Amino acid sequence: MDGFIKTGRADNDMAKCSECGKQSMSFTCKYCGDKFCSEHRLPEKHDCSKMDEKIEEEKEETDSWFQEEKVKKPAPSQKKSNYRKRNWRNELKRIFSTNYTVTIIAFTSLMYLIQSALVGVSASNSFYDLLILKPALADILSQPWTLVTVMFLHGGMFHLFANMVTFYFFGTPLEKLIGGKDLLKFYIGSGIIASLGFVVVRNILLALHGTALQCIVPGACGSLSILGPAVGASGAVIATFAAVSMVYPDAEVLLYFVFPMKIKTALYAFGGMETILIILKLIGYQVPIFGAFASSAHLAGLFIGVWYGRRLRDRIGTRNTVLELM
Repeated sequence: MDGFIKTGRADNDMAKCSECGKQSMSFTCKYCGDKFCSEHRLPEKHDCSKMDEKIEEEKEETDSWFQEEKVKKPAPSQKKSNYRKRNWRNELKRIFSTNYTVTIIAFTSLMYLIQSALVGVSASNSFYDLLILKPALADILSQPWTLVTVMFLHGGMFHLFANMVTFYFFGTPLEKLIGGKDLLKFYIGSGIIASLGFVVVRNILLALHGTALQCIVPGACGSLSILGPAVGASGAVIATFAAVSMVYPDAEVLLYFVFPMKIKTALYAFGGMETILIILKLIGYQVPIFGAFASSAHLAGLFIGVWYGRRLRDRIGTRNTVLELM
C-alpha cells in the first residue's frame, strides 16, 4: 500500500497538484486528503502533515485490540488447569454412570465412612439403630427399610473390605454379562431376599430355643442373642459369587482369600459349611467364630444366586474363565 487512493481515470480526473501546482492526473493522500501529481503522490514527497498522526492512531487501535485479546484468552497454564478439572469431573461421571460395580462399592464405602465418623459401630446409637436389621417381627414391621439399608452398613473395616473386594471381582464380570442396571437390580433384590432369610430363620430359632443358643465348646462362643441385629452386604455379595459360578464353573478362585480351588468347588464348600452351621443352630448349638455369622442370610443369597446364574447360563452358555470379561 502506498498511502494513496486513485480518484479516477486520467482523461476526466485532472487536478492541480497541491505541492507543485502541476495540472495532471491526481492522487488523493489517505492521510491529509489533498490531491497530488504522480511525482508527489507519496507522503514523504509532499511532507504530509497528517501522516504521523494517523499512523499513531492506527498503532493505538492495534495495541488496544491485542490487549483485549490477551484479557479474553486465558493463559496456557490456566487453560490446562481448567481442562484437567473438566477432564477429572467428566472421568468420574463416566465411571459412576457406566460402572455400577464401582458405584455400589463407592456408595457402600461412603456409608461406612459416615457411619464411622458420626456414630462409630455402636448399635446403641439412634442413627445406627434406624438402619441395622433387627430380626424381631415387630421391628421389621415398624422399620421395613432395614431389609435394604443393612446392606450399606458394616461391622468394621475388615468386614467392609472383604465384602467389597469379593463383590468387585465377581460383580465386574456379571455386570459385563447382564449390564449395569440389571446388576443393580440383582444386587438389591438378592440383598432383600438374604435379609428375609435371616429374619425367618432367626424367628424359627427363637421359637425352638428361646433367645440364646448353647456353645458347642463351652465358654468359647461369647454371647449371641438370636434376636441380635445384623449388618453387611454378605448376602448380596454371595449371590453375585454364586451367579458367576454358574457361568464360569472352572474359573480359579481363593475361598476365604486363602484356599485355591475352582469356583464351583468353592461354591459347594462354602454352601456345605453354611448348611452345617444352620443345622447346628437348629438343634440349639453354635460354634466359635463362625457361629456368629449370619449363615441364614448367606444361604439365602447363595440360593438366589444359583437360581439366577442357571437362568443366565441357559441363555448364554458357560465360559472358561472370569478373566475373559475382566
